[in-house]
Amino acid sequence: MSRRDQKYKGTISRNYAKKQIFKTIISYFVFYASWMILTFWLLYFFEKISLFGWFLWILVYPVVIPFIFVLLFTIWYSYRYVRMFSFEVLESDLVIQHGVFNRVRATIPHSRIQNINITNGVFDRIFKTYTVKVETAGASGAAGGGSGGKIRPEGYIPGLLSPNVIEEKIKDRLTKYSTIPSGLEDKIFKPEEIAFDNFISYILSKMREGEYLKTTIKEKRENANMTAAVLSEKVGVPIQTINYLEEGRYNPSLALAFKIAEVLKCKVEDLFKLA
Repeated sequence: MSRRDQKYKGTISRNYAKKQIFKTIISYFVFYASWMILTFWLLYFFEKISLFGWFLWILVYPVVIPFIFVLLFTIWYSYRYVRMFSFEVLESDLVIQHGVFNRVRATIPHSRIQNINITNGVFDRIFKTYTVKVETAGASGAAGGGSGGKIRPEGYIPGLLSPNVIEEKIKDRLTKYSTIPSGLEDKIFKPEEIAFDNFISYILSKMREGEYLKTTIKEKRENANMTAAVLSEKVGVPIQTINYLEEGRYNPSLALAFKIAEVLKCKVEDLFKLA
């Protein structure tokens, strides 16, 4: 089966644009209605009834004319946003593309997806739409760019008429990636207590390997007038790790050995030798 056959592509409904336009109209008039009520109250309080007509013009021009421009821009932007929004559920990733002025393409591996939420707010119910929020590990909010200071999840798909379709597609992929491949069942530690015992056994074996390795880290460090704390900070490990290495109680990984050699300005073979 080709990659194209394995993907599901979708777009959001135009009802999302209608919802955004409706919310803009409501928000605009709630704000300016409050301003008008306050202005009329001040007129009544100061008994400036003769200035009523003058203040009426002051209210009409700042309210009606800006509203026309805001409404036209909202209509254009909302429908353009719907047109530019698309998503694909691929075999290994969820890809979301959106943006009117700045185009954004967010690729979310299925292995990072932790939860899928479907929301249906007040305005959503009016226009019969749903929002799918895909929560991920280490989400940055890049995909959503939330409004009003809100941080949207990395996988944010609004304006869906049938959210269950994409939910099922993603869960099918998650099930596939979470299933233990055939033939490996007996190699997975069960129950969890056995897995923990094997983990501890691995750590102890790594520490015992240090008995067969002679190290000159302490000598090289002292020759460089460097403390163990400074060395640990430079290589990015706790100071206890440096102490264990210098005492020969721990066998480092190859990456850590190269980092220490780089900081101490020597070769790896100058730091470690078999006892």
